[in-house]
Amino acid sequence: MTAQEKKLPAPSFNGGMPMNEAVANRHSTRVFDTARDIDDATLGQLLWITAGVNRPEAKSEKEGAPANRSNPTALNRQEIRLFVFGKDGVWEYIPSTHSLSHIKDGDHRKLVAGNSEFSQDFVMDAPYSIVFVADLTNLPAGEPTKSMALIDAGIACENLNLGCASMGVATVPRATMDSAGISKLLGLTALQIPMMNNPIGYTK
Repeated sequence: MTAQEKKLPAPSFNGGMPMNEAVANRHSTRVFDTARDIDDATLGQLLWITAGVNRPEAKSEKEGAPANRSNPTALNRQEIRLFVFGKDGVWEYIPSTHSLSHIKDGDHRKLVAGNSEFSQDFVMDAPYSIVFVADLTNLPAGEPTKSMALIDAGIACENLNLGCASMGVATVPRATMDSAGISKLLGLTALQIPMMNNPIGYTK
């Protein structure tokens, strides 16, 4: 753990809202209460639900990463990365240590809200936005890989949406964002692709 990495409170593996109720409560919200923040415990729980390590003792049957994530990915690629855009900076979620790795200082949520052609200002009212990036660096080239990465991003996004519903947090899945601006800010390559995003907060 470095000075640039912040450990999150341990996630809860038990309890919570029953799945039927979470599905019944899931809905998109575009109105956020600017006076209410998301605390680290809630943020950490949501990130763990989205793409965290849910089987710490799991071992890989083949060479490569253990199959131990809450979000399934094709061939256990684990190519979906989560970046947290907040008022004070940008962080990457590190599932293996359940921590946030500091990327940039400052408020860059406008890049998530949209670009010069189209923007949704309500994103700025949410204390955080989670940006899903598919990292294809070590994967086979071609359209099938990109298609599966899109599906994998959608699976992780749905984890987040149901997690928010279960914890009383407001969110909405979005494709709108300044992908080029986000890529430049994060120092992404052409094979590291912003896929979608979710602002998260509390509704008014």
